Amino acid sequence: MLTALLLVKKNLLLVAGPVVLATTLLRLDHPTLPYTVETSGLIMPVSEWTLSRAANGNLVSALKDNRTGKLTALSASVFQRGTQANFHLHPRLYRQATLAKGDTVGSLFSNQDHEQLVQLQGQLAEQQAELRLVETGQKPADVESTASQVALARQELAAQRLLTQRTQALYHDSLASRQEYEAALNQLRVRELTVQLTGANLRSASTGGRPEQRQVIRARIRALRQQIQQINHSLQDRTLVAPVAGTLLLQYASANPTEEVLVAVADNSAYVALLPVAYTEKEYVRVGQGIEADITGTTHTTQGTIIGLDNTVQMVDGRQAFFVTALLPEKSLPLVPGMVVRTRVFCQPLSVQGYVARFARSLFLY
Repeated sequence: MLTALLLVKKNLLLVAGPVVLATTLLRLDHPTLPYTVETSGLIMPVSEWTLSRAANGNLVSALKDNRTGKLTALSASVFQRGTQANFHLHPRLYRQATLAKGDTVGSLFSNQDHEQLVQLQGQLAEQQAELRLVETGQKPADVESTASQVALARQELAAQRLLTQRTQALYHDSLASRQEYEAALNQLRVRELTVQLTGANLRSASTGGRPEQRQVIRARIRALRQQIQQINHSLQDRTLVAPVAGTLLLQYASANPTEEVLVAVADNSAYVALLPVAYTEKEYVRVGQGIEADITGTTHTTQGTIIGLDNTVQMVDGRQAFFVTALLPEKSLPLVPGMVVRTRVFCQPLSVQGYVARFARSLFLY
């Protein structure tokens, strides 16, 4: 019986205490009370870059901005089945604690690319030699043979002209038929065309191929040079460099269990705190509000600003909560990625009525 009376008395004090306080404050002119929400925060770098090896052997490079929780850059080096490729990490990764932006992380070598490059260079040399041959003309023996054909065609043309003249005279004297005369004229035209054709062949053999032929060969040379340039650029692109400056993370677990993290770099130019806040406090937490964090293991505190509110609800320690993202811009803080710190969110001050209403709801809401 005594225990029950003490429990009732305690509950009355819990309820009466705020009521008495509220009644006192209501006598003031527009009173407000500061309101803070306490929670824990997970410290993360402002951005992080990872280089991972997928289960199929491909290399995946990902740059994540922890302020938004999204990937700002993602690329993959895809290898065809049967392709042999070697990837070597730079030795500095084993003796340095930090990396500067643009530092070489590793190099990728593919035997297939080098074989294709050698093959294209051979084809280019072959086309260049053919172009020189076409531009300078054919071999002397070929030129002499073509010149002999021209001389023979001219002799046959001269003989045909004499024969045509005789046939024409006989035709005018009615000693030759019209058909014989027309046949002689047609044969004369054939001999003239033969002289023109063999003369063109002689000029081509002496001075080079036709302009169309040279244009085709030059087009092949340009295409081969472009392919060679593309492969050279590809080989340069496979020298991987760090896209951000920061600290090398030695122990970093991949979010994808099928991937193995080879290199992880944390950009510690600023920090981000991820705060789980009870869902019942959602209407009091706003973007732009300040926070204060107690740095674990030290007497230091640091201030930050809320930059994002998650629009989903998750279970944290058996209670519904939403996540708040805060930026901690102060540099040279004794913070480490993965550290958990105590934080306070400075919400908008509440009026006495609002404070009492919030307290009353906390007694009944789940």
